[in-house]
Amino acid sequence: DLYLPTRTVWVGPETDVGMAERAIKNLHILDSKSNDAIEVLMTNSGGDFEAGLAIYDAIQLCQSPITIKVFGYAYSMGAVILQAADIRIMTPSSRLMIHYGEDGIPSNHPKIRQKWSQQYDKDNAWMKEVFIQRIREKKPELTEAAMEKLLDFDTILSAERAVEMGLADKVMEVAVGHKQ
Repeated sequence: DLYLPTRTVWVGPETDVGMAERAIKNLHILDSKSNDAIEVLMTNSGGDFEAGLAIYDAIQLCQSPITIKVFGYAYSMGAVILQAADIRIMTPSSRLMIHYGEDGIPSNHPKIRQKWSQQYDKDNAWMKEVFIQRIREKKPELTEAAMEKLLDFDTILSAERAVEMGLADKVMEVAVGHKQ
């Protein structure tokens, strides 16, 4: 949903076609009105790869600077979407999870499975490259083999660890205790 006039877009709780359509439409509207910063608030458990790609591309194509703030979690495709932002902020108790995508191959027919498997491999290679590029901004020594090891299984990172690795830019400061 669109929250005007604050220039804020919500992305979550799961990446699906409907949510992607709303987020992209809202990003486009805000970006077309001015080049002022846009804030994306996100709690995202992942989901549909193609819908996530569409959101990733929409963020990348915005002329406005984009800040994504993660509340709770950015898992799977949510972690990929986070990488599209100019500034990536996580709350102290939020988590990030990266892994290779699951193959949702829609058939048991060998030739169809082979074609989809090839696309699945291309998608995972693209996703790996997105993570490598962002991590190497902070840790240029990261090897492809080390990244593959992180993606082979669900790698869950605290907000602080995500920043240390280069998958987020900072942890939002939150006052402890009662707000006045």
